[in-house]
Amino acid sequence: MKNIIGMVLVLAVCALPAAAQNTWDWSSAGGAGVIDANNNTLYVMADGYLGIRPDSVATAEARYPVTNTVGSLTTFTPGWTTLEITVHDQYIGDGSVTATLYEVDKCSGEQTQLCQIESEDTDEDTHCNSCTFSGGLDFANNAYYVYAAVAKTSATADPRLYAVAIY
Repeated sequence: MKNIIGMVLVLAVCALPAAAQNTWDWSSAGGAGVIDANNNTLYVMADGYLGIRPDSVATAEARYPVTNTVGSLTTFTPGWTTLEITVHDQYIGDGSVTATLYEVDKCSGEQTQLCQIESEDTDEDTHCNSCTFSGGLDFANNAYYVYAAVAKTSATADPRLYAVAIY
C-alpha cells in the first residue's frame, strides 16, 4: 500500500510541471541576440544588454530566434499575443530601440511582420514597451524571430535593449 501511495505522489508531482508549461512564455536577454556581421565593432554586449559603444554613433542590429517554450508535446500553437521589450532610452531624439516580430512560412520562406515596437523616450532609467498581435503563434507551420535595432544618433545617448519577451 505504501508503494502505491508513493507512486501516486510521484506521478502527481511530475504532472505539475507539465501542466504549468501552458503558461510559459519565451524571453531572451538583449545581449544574447545574433548580431549582424556589419555591426561587429559598433555594439556593446555587457551585463546582458545590447547597446552602442560610447565612442560610436551607429545602429546595431540583432536577431533573436523564437522557440516554442511550451513544447510541441503540449501544443504547436501557444496563445501568445504580446511582444515586449525592456529598454533604456532617456535621450529624447538621440537614440531608440526598435523590435519587430516576424513570422516565416516554413515552406515558402515568406516573412510576415506581426507587430513592431519603438521605445518611448522617458525619464525612467529602464522601462517596458509592448505591442500586441492576433492569432498566437503557429510553430507547426512557421518559424519566428525578433529583429531588434538599437540606434544612437548622438554621442551622449545611451540606448540599450535589456530584454525581449513574448507572452
